[in-house]
Amino acid sequence: MRGTIAAGLTALGILAATGAQAQKAQNVTIVVGSSASGLYDLTARLWSRHLGRFLPGEPSVIVQNLPGAGGLTAINQLYNLSPKDGSQLGVINASAVMLALFGDPSARFDPRKLTWIGGRSQETAVCGFWHTTRPKTFEDLRTAETIVASSGPGARSYSHPVMFNALLGTKFKNVSGYPGGAEMSLAIERGEVEGECGWSWGSMKTRTADWLRDKKLKVLVQAGLKRNRDLPDVPMALDLTKDPESRAIMEALLTDTLMAWPLIAPPGLPDATIATLRGAFDKMMKDPDMLADAEKTGLEIDPVVGAELQAIVERLFAMPQAQIDKAKEVFK
Repeated sequence: MRGTIAAGLTALGILAATGAQAQKAQNVTIVVGSSASGLYDLTARLWSRHLGRFLPGEPSVIVQNLPGAGGLTAINQLYNLSPKDGSQLGVINASAVMLALFGDPSARFDPRKLTWIGGRSQETAVCGFWHTTRPKTFEDLRTAETIVASSGPGARSYSHPVMFNALLGTKFKNVSGYPGGAEMSLAIERGEVEGECGWSWGSMKTRTADWLRDKKLKVLVQAGLKRNRDLPDVPMALDLTKDPESRAIMEALLTDTLMAWPLIAPPGLPDATIATLRGAFDKMMKDPDMLADAEKTGLEIDPVVGAELQAIVERLFAMPQAQIDKAKEVFK
C-alpha cells in the first residue's frame, strides 16, 4: 500500500493521497510584480483561470499582487523565500534580468537558475505621449526634456528611457514609483507626466484602446528586434543610430522583448516538477477555452516555450564581458 501511495504522489509535490483516494491539491499562487488591472496582472489572472485544469489534482490557482521596485520585490521574494515545490509561481517584468546581468545589488537572483515555464508572447515596446504634449516626432525628444512615468529600475518603463538617453541622445526624465500600468496611465491623463516609454504595445492596445481610437496618444518610436506589423510608419529605435557599437548594445538590451509576460518558478525545482509545469503550460496555451478567454480579454497569444526562454537567458550571460560592461555603462 505504501508503494502505491508513493507512486500516486505527483512530481509537483502538492498532491496528497490517502489510501486509494487522492485529495485535491493545495492552491497554487501566482505572484505578480505589479498592481492590479495592468497587463501583467491580466496575464496572471488569465492563467489562474485555466492552468489548474492541466496540473495534477487540478488545484485552484490564485493571484497575489506584490508591486515594488519595478517588479524586483516580487522576483526577489520568489527566488529567495518561496517553496521549491511548484506551489508558488510568478509573472515578472523580464527587463529585471538585465539588472542581474549587470550585477545590480538590488537584483538578488540569478536568472539562469530561475525556472522558466513559458511566455505568453513576444512584445514590442513603444514610447507613447499624450496628444497635447510638446513632442511630435522622435527628433523632438532629443531637443528638450520629456517627463515619463516609470514603476522603477526593474521595469522596462525605467530602462528604456535610460537606454535611449545614452544611445540615441534623448532627454527623458524618469518619474518613478508608480505601482503599475493603470497608475501610469492615470498620471498621463492628469498631466503629471507627458507619457511612458518602454510601454508594451499589447498593453497600450488593451489598457488605453479608447485613447488610440480617439487619437489621444502619439506613438513616436517602437523598440524591438523586428518591426511590428501594426506600426508600419513608427520608426524603430534600432534604425535611429548610425553607430554600430550603439546598435549592438541596444540589440542586447532589447532581448527582454523576446521574454515578455513570462511565467516563472523558483530555482532548485526537481526536473520532474519542471517538466510537469512546462507541460501544463504548453497544453494550456493551446486550449480552446483559454484562447477564447484571451481574445475576450484582449491578450495576444503567441507562446514562447520555457526551454527557449531559458536559452535566451543563457545567451545573454554568455556575451563577452566587454559587451556586457558597455551595456552596463548605459545605465550608470
